[in-house]
Amino acid sequence: MKATIRLINQKRGMYAAEIEDSSEFVIFELLDSSEPEIGDEISHSDFYSMGGETYKNLTQGCVIDVFVENVCGKNLIRQQCFLEQ
Repeated sequence: MKATIRLINQKRGMYAAEIEDSSEFVIFELLDSSEPEIGDEISHSDFYSMGGETYKNLTQGCVIDVFVENVCGKNLIRQQCFLEQ
């Protein structure tokens, strides 16, 4: 599966990536020093797996360790990334 980074909260290290062929977003915390950027394409066998995972950043050609927090719709991504109360 592939997803595209759409939203970043750099202060919290939180990311929202839009899952390809879906109207859902995977919300994850970065546990790595290689920071994805808006528009980066990432891949994983199952974006619905929660907890510690390793994603491949296809754009930057590296792997990143993440902690998957949630999968949600577009209307919740700002809240899930702690960008609004």
